[in-house]
Amino acid sequence: MLAHAFYLDLCLQCAWKEQLKTLPNPAVAALVLDENGAIVSLESHKECGKPHAEVLALQKAYAALSGDNAILSLKESQAIHSYLLKNAIPIFKDTMLYVTLEPCSSNKKGKTPSCAALLKTLKPKCVIIATQDCDKSAKGGAQELIEAGICVIKAWEVEALQAIHKQANALLLPFRLLQTQGKFMLFKYASRLDGSIDGGQISTHQAQSLMHDYRTKADVLLISGESVRVDNPRLDTRFATLEQRNPNVAILTRQKDFPKSAPLFEIPNRKVEILHSLEQVKALRGFIFCEGGSGLFKALQNSMDLTLVILSPNFKRDSNLTMSLNANFNLLHSEQIADDIFLWLIPKD
Repeated sequence: MLAHAFYLDLCLQCAWKEQLKTLPNPAVAALVLDENGAIVSLESHKECGKPHAEVLALQKAYAALSGDNAILSLKESQAIHSYLLKNAIPIFKDTMLYVTLEPCSSNKKGKTPSCAALLKTLKPKCVIIATQDCDKSAKGGAQELIEAGICVIKAWEVEALQAIHKQANALLLPFRLLQTQGKFMLFKYASRLDGSIDGGQISTHQAQSLMHDYRTKADVLLISGESVRVDNPRLDTRFATLEQRNPNVAILTRQKDFPKSAPLFEIPNRKVEILHSLEQVKALRGFIFCEGGSGLFKALQNSMDLTLVILSPNFKRDSNLTMSLNANFNLLHSEQIADDIFLWLIPKD
């Protein structure tokens, strides 16, 4: 079981790199081992409507195992499915597939075909799954595979894999909150090693680009009136690598006649709301992406689901503004993006 935990952990690390970019889909990754136990593919779902992680992993594995690279030119999920069903039936009989989330069942309706239906035909030797799918339209894939005669190992049923199962559920937090509550709130801020948050750009361009990717998936970008007054921001997605979509903006402020002179008001195809109470904030729905300082953090502290801290490995001696807060977190995940450290945190209570 230690080997299963190792490969599932590789999948989880891969899936976290796509966190939030796949919304409203979950972040998922999959890995294929050949008959000798060598990794032939490790892939993650990239964006809603695009091929699922299992399909991408099978696509790359097929090319590696068969030498047929023509499949790698295919980008649409249905085309990859069809190519595999036509050409790859015997290829996967001695392989093992690891995946962070239960493959979607044949009952699934959506933009991409069922992964369980594909796997039932390709018949890998074993499928190892980190956590089950609770979506009513997609769950049940594991049972389908078992009924098709495929060995299935479910981490949630194996004592030695409980830690991996817990980590897989943590990865799915944004997706599951959107499913069950209709909203998910993330608070993000960047700081240097000394805690300073003023004095110009803090994080790298790579981190900035990633934040703009997150903005493309946000239903609401929530900021404070103070941030608008001090930063005079555009709050657009000009540095995004995903298809640019400027989110709607909500500004939380006590000022009743808030001026609409900031560049953010000039961005086309967006709605800008001025909010004056936490009750109005609580009424927001969807993925709510909060960017701000200590004042906004304190106001939203009891409402946020996750906090993302981007820590820049620098000091700035002439800075004097820090986040003066009392807050305790559990660390869900950490990773390095360029020179920055991303810390995904959940409130301890």
